[in-house]
Amino acid sequence: MIKCVCLVEEREDQILLVQVRNREKYYFPGGKIDEGETQLEAIQREIKEELQLEFSLQDFTYIGTVVGDAYPQPDTLTELNGFTINKQIDWDNVKIDHEITDIRWFDKNDTALIAPAVVKWIETFSKNPQ
Repeated sequence: MIKCVCLVEEREDQILLVQVRNREKYYFPGGKIDEGETQLEAIQREIKEELQLEFSLQDFTYIGTVVGDAYPQPDTLTELNGFTINKQIDWDNVKIDHEITDIRWFDKNDTALIAPAVVKWIETFSKNPQ
């Protein structure tokens, strides 16, 4: 199982997702937890790498965990440990970097381009469950 941390940002019926290395499916900003790293340290590092945003560990709040099918790895599960940021972010001016090739808001009902574990998250934790 792949253990990951992710940033969960929602507004109304939309969820913020990123595309990595031009892959077909989108998922949450974040990534794998490195050996010896706490979940908070991992989310702080990943958000700085991918979105060029720096926050203190205290700015993050854990909101939950789901296990779902990993993407794009076949026959593998991923554990998504979700966090929010307790600060306002101007998402229109965020500069993506590292392996991120796109960032956008998705309607939670339009799951065609959303990775399976994120769909599981939406079904489990969404503020506007289907």
